[in-house]
Amino acid sequence: VWVGNFTGVHIEEITKRTLPYQIAVATAACIVVVIAGPRLFGVSASFAPMFEPAAAAEILPGLFAPQRAAMHVAVGTDGTPDAGVAADAVVAQLNTLPNMRALRSGENPNASDCSDKAYTAFARISSTRFTIIEGIDTDVGLELSDCAGWIVDEWHNHQVFAQGPSPDDLRSLGAATVVRMKLWMDDHPVLAGNLLGKGLAYDPARMQPSFFYSLYKTVDGNMRAYVRPGGPAYAAGMRSGDVVDKLDGKFWWEYGTYQTQRRAYDGKPHNFDVTRNAQSYHVQLGEPFE
Repeated sequence: VWVGNFTGVHIEEITKRTLPYQIAVATAACIVVVIAGPRLFGVSASFAPMFEPAAAAEILPGLFAPQRAAMHVAVGTDGTPDAGVAADAVVAQLNTLPNMRALRSGENPNASDCSDKAYTAFARISSTRFTIIEGIDTDVGLELSDCAGWIVDEWHNHQVFAQGPSPDDLRSLGAATVVRMKLWMDDHPVLAGNLLGKGLAYDPARMQPSFFYSLYKTVDGNMRAYVRPGGPAYAAGMRSGDVVDKLDGKFWWEYGTYQTQRRAYDGKPHNFDVTRNAQSYHVQLGEPFE
């Protein structure tokens, strides 16, 4: 534009006359970078990751549960007596579903990856009582997660009891959550099939590239990470509970809370400086799961 104004020649005319030379120079530069890249920059030009997604079974061995765990659902609780009673009904109800095997478990699925798990899905049963004018409002919830504790969905049922719930009432509420879980399975057959068959709820036709981690801010003002064991972020060295200090070389508050958290879902290989048990670590994400 400056040259056009100075010479009095229209921009379109300058573009027409110089475009062939621009294309030739740019093409020659690309060829030089590809061929002479190692000598010029010390690294070779590699475009393979753009076209060949990482093979999860080889690069992420803990992403999926072993085949023997297929159709097995572990049922845990939040530790309350009411949840324990409801969990017994959940196990019994799940065992009535075709090919499904439910078992009680006291472990935390997020504590390890899926390479040696005996189940592909984990159902955590919770219970809460609220005292209101009409009586005691009792809530029983089922939080469904995969074999590594990555939350899939959640359902709750509640009812008001004048004198508080009986064991039969709690079992009835627990069984009702399984009915809602079954409806979810019918509505999402691909997600449910991969969850119960492999230990990860995903739909290849709809899923975006993912590193399987999220960021959340705690009451102490820190930004922390929640990481699925066996996923790409876990393989890169990130762990649940890590305090995130920097993201891509900047303190996270320079981006802001929302902008920092949304970067966990953009599928890009960000890098982090984190603190874990008073030790500092640098984490560089690699390839996402596709």
